[in-house]
Amino acid sequence: MNILVTGAEGFIGKKLVKSLKEAGHNVIMHCYADGDISQKDGLKRYEDRNIDVIYHLAARTFVPDSWNDTYEYFQTNMMGTIAVLEFCRKQHCTAVLMSTYVYGEPKFLPVSEKHPTVAITPYHETKILLEDIGSFYADKFQIPVTVFRPFNVYGAGQNENFLLPKIMKQILDESISEIRLMDLKPKRDYVYIDDVIEIMLCALQVKEGFNVYNIGTGKSYSVEEALNICMDVTGIHKAYCATNEVRTQEVSDCVADMSKVRNTFDYEIKYSLPDGIRKWYEELILI
Repeated sequence: MNILVTGAEGFIGKKLVKSLKEAGHNVIMHCYADGDISQKDGLKRYEDRNIDVIYHLAARTFVPDSWNDTYEYFQTNMMGTIAVLEFCRKQHCTAVLMSTYVYGEPKFLPVSEKHPTVAITPYHETKILLEDIGSFYADKFQIPVTVFRPFNVYGAGQNENFLLPKIMKQILDESISEIRLMDLKPKRDYVYIDDVIEIMLCALQVKEGFNVYNIGTGKSYSVEEALNICMDVTGIHKAYCATNEVRTQEVSDCVADMSKVRNTFDYEIKYSLPDGIRKWYEELILI
């Protein structure tokens, strides 16, 4: 297949491109330096490439910044998605869109794809609207659209603004004697990047309609539990403390219901949190 990946230089994008190439696909990479796809003709250069599938990963993703840079988040995340879907409509190709955890404080656990969506930040609102637009294009223009809702993804190469990289940095930095975190209580479903990529590749099987899939493990850990797993895996144990800062509209716990992925693609998650951190640490010490 000829596959276009937007956001190809991002954390997930790099891993996806590598896996697609290893599977024998012809991969066309689009990065911000190649042009702003939130503009109307941002993808025009690919009109003669016979694209079969677009994995649309280009987006603004650091949640806290969406409160201050709200316009930019809507501009990039919404118009970029519309540009991709318009390209798919004209070129008769399939779209794979990346959403996020859009459920807010869960009404039930584990959280299935049927759970109501809730926008707790401007960033989450852009993703909910992205899904709505994808559904519209699938229904009105018969474009096959797959949406993935990853929970808390982690792995080598992730920005240190995210929790697990922040923890690992403090553990491995010999100049830091005490690990400081905001809040030790919130629980998250942490999913290793390798599982995320394998599930994303399953989208190549989807040939019609609008489909939404969670990506998680089906188990959650508190920040404190995740910290202790990281210390156990590395063999480096340090004192730690919490500043007890609670983020606005913090979610206390979230666990993905993975039955839809399991039943549709016959895929079982391979990495528990300890397994994923162990593989991640092995990669880190080899760099």
